[in-house]
Amino acid sequence: MSIREKVLDFLNRYGEKGFFVLKSAVEIAEDPNIDHKLGDFDYKKLYFKLQRNGLNYAPQNLLRILEKEYGLIERSYTSSNQKWWRFVDLEEVRNAIYEFMGHSDIDDPKITVIRVKYRSLDPQNILSTLKKFSLKEKLSNVDREVFRKFVFENLDIIAKLLREMMEYEDVFINEIEVLKEILRYADIVSQKIIPLHGSRLEKTYRANLEIIKDTYEEREKDI
Repeated sequence: MSIREKVLDFLNRYGEKGFFVLKSAVEIAEDPNIDHKLGDFDYKKLYFKLQRNGLNYAPQNLLRILEKEYGLIERSYTSSNQKWWRFVDLEEVRNAIYEFMGHSDIDDPKITVIRVKYRSLDPQNILSTLKKFSLKEKLSNVDREVFRKFVFENLDIIAKLLREMMEYEDVFINEIEVLKEILRYADIVSQKIIPLHGSRLEKTYRANLEIIKDTYEEREKDI
């Protein structure tokens, strides 16, 4: 069987539990805030993610099945308190899950187009650069030029792509978080060029915020 066929067979055999275990493992594997040097996902993170999603289930049996019977994952690291696995082919597993959910790239080519746009941006590299800039007390002239170039060439594209991905939130859950994080760090870095705190810009910003708040409260009263 191909990887796609193995994933679909697993999901059909093991139902809701199998679906959430496999989907959660993929989401951990694609989480940019997790250090993946030991593998794509580990048992503890998977267990607690399932708990947060309301599934009170210990996944060791399904992990054994995924590894031994289906060969979709392989053990990458084991110690007295850690167990890590890697997917044999993460992208194929993810695509098969999306197909199972009714979001096949073949049925909806827009998903493929959005994914290609996302990859072409090299978002992890952008995020890494912004994080480095955010840690600096002061930006150099070169840093400022790099940041301006990013803002005027990429920021609108990222915002537009984020809106497109929000239409398929269940498909692009991790990619959406990366783009949101890029926007957050871009805002942080921009304040190193024109500090918001104590400036006229801050007063204008807070005044506009109060107007929005008052307008919202008035609407609530009308309702």
